[in-house]
Amino acid sequence: MATQKGRLLLVKIGDGQETEQFSTLCGLREKTFGFSVNESDATQADYDNPGGQIWTRGVSGARRLNVSGTGLFEDHSTLERMRSICIGSGPADTVDAVGNFQVVVPGEGTYEAEFHVSQFERVGPQEGEITYSLTMASNGAPAFTAEA
Repeated sequence: MATQKGRLLLVKIGDGQETEQFSTLCGLREKTFGFSVNESDATQADYDNPGGQIWTRGVSGARRLNVSGTGLFEDHSTLERMRSICIGSGPADTVDAVGNFQVVVPGEGTYEAEFHVSQFERVGPQEGEITYSLTMASNGAPAFTAEA
C-alpha cells in the first residue's frame, strides 16, 4: 500500500436528521483512530499439575473504536452540532452525549457508528487562535464500508 497523507484521515459528524448527512469536522489537524479490546483473564490451574506454573490466558472482551483529535473549527454548523451532542438541548435534556460519526481511513474504508463524546474542549491562548480537542469512543458495533 502506498504511503497515505494524514490529512486524508477524516472524521465526519452526522447532522442528527432522519436521513443523516455527514460533514467533515473541518480544521482537525491531528487525528488518532484506533481499536481497543479489553482482555478478560481466563487463567486456571492445570488439572494434571495444580501446584505447577500458571500461565495467563487472555480472552477478548469488549471492543471499541477510539477517536481523538485537535484542530480549529472552521464550520459553524459542525461546531453547533458538536456542542448540542455534548451539552444537549437544555437543562431538561437527559440524552447521553452520543452522535453518529464516520471515520474515513485512506486506503482502507469508512467506519460508521454512534460515538460517545467523552471530552470536548476549546483552548484560546492570549495571542493565538482558538483550538479544540475531542475524545470519543464507539457506542456499539460499527458498520464498515471498504474503499472502492
